[in-house]
Amino acid sequence: MNEIVLSLYAANPGAWVSMGIVILSVLTSWALNYSSPHVRVFGTVLAGLGCLIIAAWFFLFIINSGVLEDPKPNQTPLDSAKPSLLWIQSVTALLTGLFLLYVANRQRLNSSVLVLTAKNENNRYGRVSRMLHWTIAILFIVLIPMGIFASMIPEDTGYRNAYYVVHKSIGVTVFLLVLVRLVWNKLSRRPSLDNLLTSREEKLAHRAHNTLYFMMLAIPVTGFMMTSYHGYETYFFFWEMQPLWEQSDVYKVWGGFHKYLLPYILYIVLGAHILGALKHQFI
Repeated sequence: MNEIVLSLYAANPGAWVSMGIVILSVLTSWALNYSSPHVRVFGTVLAGLGCLIIAAWFFLFIINSGVLEDPKPNQTPLDSAKPSLLWIQSVTALLTGLFLLYVANRQRLNSSVLVLTAKNENNRYGRVSRMLHWTIAILFIVLIPMGIFASMIPEDTGYRNAYYVVHKSIGVTVFLLVLVRLVWNKLSRRPSLDNLLTSREEKLAHRAHNTLYFMMLAIPVTGFMMTSYHGYETYFFFWEMQPLWEQSDVYKVWGGFHKYLLPYILYIVLGAHILGALKHQFI
């Protein structure tokens, strides 16, 4: 095993972009959970604009970049699905952004003050849990299409490394925030689930939550292992860490987990989680 070597890497624009994304994610999460209704409207607007920016990034840059037509050679048949996944995610981001702006417009009529304690209560999450939840969620929304596109960029493309700096920096941030969330869950007990849930729904909800926590830890870890065994650096904003291990074909195994198995499981579990939340909210 090599020594851990960290060096400043401030020259890459990806470091600044990733820092900006994290700051905006925290700001949006803070605003969404603020007591003042006007600030919460601002948070919803920020969330909506963020979704629209993701959609604009796809429709204005990715489509015109030529990467969709001439990507990095596929390593497995599953790679051929990446353009379709980007299309689906971008259209979803566009529709979600428009919907959130509509919600923000309706929120202006709401004058209720949101009173939250820092710690969780018996029947609802506190401000800290909510901020961690939404910050992680927003970063993951950015992380997924960013990672898909970065893996498609041909290796001789000038901006390829900047995308990986953003992707890896956000990935490390998500990993650290999930660890903080797990520690916080020990310090502030999670509220009990809604009494309206059946025992079967309650078990499914617990399993979905636990699976999501596992995925949010496993995806960054497998990405780090894949990167290190492949001989590439890991970036965390302005710092660059050299590979910890000698280059080895073991990276293909870790890559199989990071790029194929875990993401597709995540799509299924996340979709079920969102559908369950919508059912709980509207039905």
